[in-house]
Amino acid sequence: MGSTLDTLVPAAIEKELASPKVTGITIAVGADNRIAYAAGFGTANAETGTAVTPETQMRVGSISKVFTAALLGKLYEDGKLDLDAQVSNYVPDFEGKEWPVSLRQIGAHMAGIRHYKGDEFLNTHHFESVNEGIQMFVHDPLVFEPGTKVSYSSHAWNLLSAALEGASGEEFLPMMQERVFTPLEMRDTAAEDATHEFPALSAFHVNEDDKPVIAPFVDNSYKWAGGGFIATASDIVRFGLAHTEPGFLKKETLDLLFTEQFTKAGSPAGFGIGWMTASNMHARLIRSGLADYTRVVHEHLVWHSGGSMGGVALLLVDPEHDVAIALMANHGESFPALLRIGVYALGIALSEK
Repeated sequence: MGSTLDTLVPAAIEKELASPKVTGITIAVGADNRIAYAAGFGTANAETGTAVTPETQMRVGSISKVFTAALLGKLYEDGKLDLDAQVSNYVPDFEGKEWPVSLRQIGAHMAGIRHYKGDEFLNTHHFESVNEGIQMFVHDPLVFEPGTKVSYSSHAWNLLSAALEGASGEEFLPMMQERVFTPLEMRDTAAEDATHEFPALSAFHVNEDDKPVIAPFVDNSYKWAGGGFIATASDIVRFGLAHTEPGFLKKETLDLLFTEQFTKAGSPAGFGIGWMTASNMHARLIRSGLADYTRVVHEHLVWHSGGSMGGVALLLVDPEHDVAIALMANHGESFPALLRIGVYALGIALSEK
């Protein structure tokens, strides 16, 4: 598999790098419990010209949600939480809502919790704890009755991390390290703490006058679970491969995370718990003019995308064929390129199985 990927993937990525909306890309492909291919392309910093390498860390964005779902799975297996209990049982600050909200509903973005508003995405304030971070939204009313519709919310997942703390009596970030990152040998994955330096971390970019420039500073300490982690592509693939078969998590837990949920009216949510489903990817490809690629999206595919200030990410996991693909880019408008490369690389990987 490696030789085919070595030949075809670089050509596809170099083509995308011709766009001013693509500055640097890092990719890894895993199959049969090993990393078959990892590479970096383009520029990590438009001002210095530093090159992207396989060791370059980038923002994973909302892939943080499936990292968090793995911790939820671990606590669920330990019997420490009830997915259908009210969130307020674990987070007292969330009491007094119009309707009850469950962790299961949060997992599929059906909880009625709002997404970002105003300049929250541009936050520069540093929060010292998960509980401090959720004060940004926790007292706001629900925007719809839970279970009646799907509306994507990163704040919902920040609330979920507070619930995991309440259920376990432990802090979220140490649990992530102990229960997820260390067991899966994700040595280059961390919360992007703005008070620390990360020498391997890419700069992030936005467009200005059709040229990439350094993106505004943000502090993501209010949303570790919703979108605050950094990693290498290889670490994300290690995480993905750990979900292709029972081991790290039990089969029943994987089924729980991957099985698509439905609204009260019976409409598919496009999400299990955290993970996006194959039907969701089919719709995304069609909307993106990539209908021809739906042929490589098997019904068991699970995935997640990520968007953060100046960066985007994509994780594809095919459990039936034991394949995981991770891509990140350090420009906020690069996601169409990642989607094209990702499904192309998935097709190559599956053809080699």
